[in-house]
Amino acid sequence: MNERTAWNILLLLIRVWLGYRMFGASYSSVIDIIFHPKERVFFEKWFGEELHFPMPVVMAFIAKASELTGGFFVFFGLFTRAFASLIAFTMLVATLVANLGENFIIDGGFTISYVLFALILIVAGAGEYSLDHFRLKKELLL
Repeated sequence: MNERTAWNILLLLIRVWLGYRMFGASYSSVIDIIFHPKERVFFEKWFGEELHFPMPVVMAFIAKASELTGGFFVFFGLFTRAFASLIAFTMLVATLVANLGENFIIDGGFTISYVLFALILIVAGAGEYSLDHFRLKKELLL
């Protein structure tokens, strides 16, 4: 195995892991915000009273929907840099607003790791084992 192949396998693993974690962590939250009024109250308290965001349910939905869509696209390696940027921003805000202080060791460790993984994808792209690679290769042929 050469260095280029190893790097592309590493990018694939980072993409799949980050995409899976973002999608998995946000799917039920998005469903809850949309369809379950009792769960909406949880997000209103968390984002409003604890995190002091204006329009807490809207902000919770934007954050969780960013994780969901970002995770989906990053998983498949489609428009990876754009969606990795969305993930990096969302996770940076989560780190700074929700996870500094008492939650940093556990939750902050996760969110800052997601920022770092997303930054790798922003800089390096999705790699050869991605839909981006095939999309860009096809565009070059046209």
